[in-house]
Amino acid sequence: MKPFNAFLLAIIVALTAAFPAAAQSPETIWISVPAENYKTGETILVAVNAVSSSPIQGFTFQIRYDPACLQPTQATSPIPGMNGLQLPQLPGLVDASFASSTPQTANGVLAEVRFVVLGGCQTSLTLESAALAIRNEAGFAAPLPGVSLGEKVLALNLSKERGVIATPPISGTPLILGEAPKSSTLPLWVVILISLIFGGGLLVSSFVLLRKKPAAKKPAAAPRATVQFKRGPRAGEIVSLRKLPCNIGSDPVNEICLDDPSVSKRHAKIFADNGVYYLLGLGGETFLNGAAVSKSAAALKPGDMVRLGQNVFFTFAA
Repeated sequence: MKPFNAFLLAIIVALTAAFPAAAQSPETIWISVPAENYKTGETILVAVNAVSSSPIQGFTFQIRYDPACLQPTQATSPIPGMNGLQLPQLPGLVDASFASSTPQTANGVLAEVRFVVLGGCQTSLTLESAALAIRNEAGFAAPLPGVSLGEKVLALNLSKERGVIATPPISGTPLILGEAPKSSTLPLWVVILISLIFGGGLLVSSFVLLRKKPAAKKPAAAPRATVQFKRGPRAGEIVSLRKLPCNIGSDPVNEICLDDPSVSKRHAKIFADNGVYYLLGLGGETFLNGAAVSKSAAALKPGDMVRLGQNVFFTFAA
C-alpha cells in the first residue's frame, strides 16, 4: 500500500475512535448554507467550516440527509493538497474523509458538499460527527483533541417548483458521493460447483494443448480506451470507445447516449490524435478534474474524472 493511502486509512481509524470534545473548546467545526429556500433541480452548496489554531493533516465528517428530498453528488476541499478518500456511501448519510501529506491551516472552509434538490420538502441537514487529524510525535495519524461541533442542524425549505439548473464552480478534485453499489454473495455450493467446472475445464484444456504442436504467437491486440460511469443514468456501466471520435449527448444518434436533463443533445466528444486521447466540450457543461473544458481540447489520462452537466460522472481508462 502506498504511504499516502496508508496515512489516509490511519486517519479514518483514528478519527472514528475519537471521543466527543469539550463544548468550550476553541477548535470548532460547523456547517452552513448560503440560503434556506431552494427549488427542485437546484444545487445546495453546504460548507463544512472549521477554526483551529493547530495545523491539520486531515479531517472527516458525516452529514445526515433525507434521500427522498436530496441527492448528494460530490464533495471537494478548497485546501491545497487536501485529497479525498473514496468511501462506501449509505443512503441518507454523506461520509467523507480528506488528508494531506503536509500540515495545512484550518481556518475557514474545510470542504464543500453538493446536494441536488429532488422535490418539494421541509427537511434539514445534520452534522452527525466531525473531527480534525494531526500527525503525532510518533509520526502516526491521530485526532486533534478538544474539537467541538458548532452549528449542527440546518433547516431547508425545498419547493416543488422547477428551478434554474446552475453548477457552482468546483474547487479541487471531486469526491463522488451517493449510495454504494449492492454486493451479492453466492451460496457456498454455487462457488464449489463453479470451481469444479473451472478446474475440470482447465485440466482438459491443458491436455489438449500438450498434444498440439506449438503455434506461432499472435501479436497482442492493443487495449481499447474505456469510460466507466460513476453517476447518472448509466451508473456502473463500462463503455469501450470502439469508434472514434466518440460523440456524447442526449440525442440517440451519439455513440454514447445519456438520458439526463442536464446533458445537451451534442454535449462533448472524445477523440484521439497520435495515440493521445482528448476531451472536447461541444456546448454543454463539461469538466475534467474540476476544470471546465469548452473550445480547447484537454488531454485525457487514465484515472481522470469527467463531469457532464449536473449529475453525470465517469472516469477514463486507456
